[in-house]
Amino acid sequence: NYNIIVRGFRQIENQPGTAILLTENEEAKSLYTATTWMKVSIDSIELIPNKNEKIYYEINVPKDATKGEYTVIIAFESENEAVLTGTGATTTLTLGMPILVQIGDEFVENAELLKFSTEKSFYEYPTITFDTRIKNLGDTHITPVGEIVLTNIFNQEITRLPFNPNSQSILRDNSGNYETLWNLGSFLTKDKAIVLGPIKANLIVTYRTFQPGFAPLTSELTFWIIPWKIILIALVVIIAIIVIVRVSKKKKRIAPTTPSPYPSYPLPK
Repeated sequence: NYNIIVRGFRQIENQPGTAILLTENEEAKSLYTATTWMKVSIDSIELIPNKNEKIYYEINVPKDATKGEYTVIIAFESENEAVLTGTGATTTLTLGMPILVQIGDEFVENAELLKFSTEKSFYEYPTITFDTRIKNLGDTHITPVGEIVLTNIFNQEITRLPFNPNSQSILRDNSGNYETLWNLGSFLTKDKAIVLGPIKANLIVTYRTFQPGFAPLTSELTFWIIPWKIILIALVVIIAIIVIVRVSKKKKRIAPTTPSPYPSYPLPK
């Protein structure tokens, strides 16, 4: 059996697209929860495999509600599946459906790019993770989308990596970390572009629902791909071949001539 609870939620720090129930203290201090506005049709439910259950809910917004974006979640809480937290206290496992309630028409969509980087500046193979952090400065949630364009030393386009393909959103007053993995597996693209030396990465992100192309977030960085082990092995092989050829030629020059078995006599004058 599951108890149905209604409570506000927040985003897990720096993790976009997440929702965690507010504690009672957080709920009391929060200015943007719609908990008191919502009513559900039942207080508890028994979930049976392969059987559908319906829960009806109603949201009544007060006439004097302040403009903003409010959070509320309908959660299923099981007291039978208690787990220990790191502090030794018990809590219950929950599942739920987060809901955002927007009051008003015009919202401020604003964001700041805090970070766009790679773990290292030099890589042996084209397997790189791009780390991006975006802060939501507006009064509504945002869903940043875009791409990372990679070009090589000859300014040839290597690839375009989709940014945030799962459309993970950042709630107001929060930041979000995004990881974008690039794993090519070779030093040559299908279009024969070389993936060696300095590689330039350009990030272009939009986040607005109204005029999405306005004020995009952009950044650029450069990293190097140098397969030094392969280069070192190739140099060793080349040097070994050169040494072998030179030694072989030197032996041929100083090789002694075979003496004749017959005696030699001076020519008559």
